[in-house]
Parts: sequence; structure tokens; C-alpha cells
Amino acid sequence: MHGFMLKVICNGELSMYQRLCGLFLLFGLIFGACARGDTEIRPAEIHYGQDACTECNMIISDPRFAASYAYELSEGRYATIAFDDIGDMLMHAQKHPEHKIAGWYVHDYQSKEWLDATQAFYVFAAEIRSPMGHGIAAHTTREAAQSMATTMNGEVLTWSALKAR
Repeated sequence: MHGFMLKVICNGELSMYQRLCGLFLLFGLIFGACARGDTEIRPAEIHYGQDACTECNMIISDPRFAASYAYELSEGRYATIAFDDIGDMLMHAQKHPEHKIAGWYVHDYQSKEWLDATQAFYVFAAEIRSPMGHGIAAHTTREAAQSMATTMNGEVLTWSALKAR
């Protein structure tokens, strides 16, 4: 395809404007293919009700439990993947030790805003009905987590305690 484009661009049948547009398109294709990944470490952009969980392939529909991590593809380039359940994210990471994880993300159960997963507080309880049944909910504050844990007969965990579990 690139050879065809070069032939069309260089044989003089196109206007100067069309040649320049063709060259920009060609360079865009070449550089786009070389520069995989994003330069920013951030959570995945999830389209609820449409995007599938990387681990279980179920549609992600409840932002209260959605999670994501960013991993390094190459120096300065990152890919993000999305999960429907915090437990699925942890399982997937365990299955893929080759992923050099640069950022972990979860949603606050109440506000549904992204949080740095390493700074969140977690409630682990059988009564929490998360999408894949892992029973984990994330909170911005220890107080919010403790309140839910009391209501749901669960326990409050830090990131390191959750990962160890």
C-alpha cells in the first residue's frame, strides 16, 4: 500500500495540495505504527455497557466496581486495560507478571470517581455483590470504608493487605 501511495504521490497526476496531504497521511501511518501506546499513565477510558473486562470478557456495567491498570509497553509508552471487578484486576495482574504495572486504579464506591488504588481503602465482605463475586469495594477514606464494613459485616483492608489476601 505504501508503494502505491508513493507512486501516486510522485508521478505528477495530483495537485501540490493533494501530494502534501498524501505525504502527511503516509508519514502519519508510518509514525502511528511505530509509536504504540500512550505517553500518559492513566486509567482506561471505559464505555459502560459496551466495553468488556480484560479478565472475564463480561461487559463492564457498574462503575462502583470497575478497575484498571496501566502497564509499560516500552520506555515512556503505556497501555491501559479495564476490568469489571477489582478482584478480576488483581487476578489478571497475577497471571501476567510480564506486565510492568505503572499505575493501579479503582473507583470510589460512593462517588464513582477514579482513585489511585494504592491509596484507597477496601471493604472485603461476602455481602458485597460485585460483578464477579469478589466482594471488594474501594473507598477514598478509611471512615467511609469502616462504615460500609460495619453495615456489610466485612473488614477494611489497605492496598497491601488486599493484594496479600
